[in-house]
Amino acid sequence: MLNRILGQCWHCGQRDIYYCGCCAVCFADLPRTPPQNLRPGQAPDYCRTWLAALFYQPPVDHWVSQYKFHSHYGLADDFALLLSSQVLAFHRYHKRLLPSILIPVPMSHTRWRRRGYNQAKTLCQAVSKVLGIPYLDVLDINPVAQAVTQHQLSARQREQAMGHRYRLRTPVRAAHVALIDDVITTGSTLNAAAIALLEKNVDEVSGWALAYTPASCSD
Repeated sequence: MLNRILGQCWHCGQRDIYYCGCCAVCFADLPRTPPQNLRPGQAPDYCRTWLAALFYQPPVDHWVSQYKFHSHYGLADDFALLLSSQVLAFHRYHKRLLPSILIPVPMSHTRWRRRGYNQAKTLCQAVSKVLGIPYLDVLDINPVAQAVTQHQLSARQREQAMGHRYRLRTPVRAAHVALIDDVITTGSTLNAAAIALLEKNVDEVSGWALAYTPASCSD
């Protein structure tokens, strides 16, 4: 993958940038999700609506990897445009109001120190600017859950481990909140974070991410 500073397409290296760091051909070929609720019918509904802009498959998986693990945090601005467009399309079609607060999914202190930034928070900040919705960084991981690495667990193990993984540092006064993450896989992370909010009188929680992995591909 090429350096965005050089003015090249993230995916093929062409210098004819069209949108979101992509040339026109690569942008058109991005594996887009439909503008609908992606939560499977059998999934718990603590986080009621799942929205994502793209499917987590090539070249999106490599794109996200550059963002998460190789310090290309400037990609958050491109990702925010893609995600915000999807969010607006969904809410306009269904005639639903946008949430009043955005909250990033937290990461463990150990991983934050190693990486230097929380990719969900950086994306949340960028989406906040695009949509004009304030964000609050108020979720923490409970100390007992700090050692659990979610991507190493199966879907069933995640569900068992996520019951009370998160806690709120301060109360949130909002009827509808959107949680922001980079990728939705099983939804267990979103549901666990949603539980912490619902227990503190938030009425509805949505989950937004750049990319989505269908359940059949998540184990």
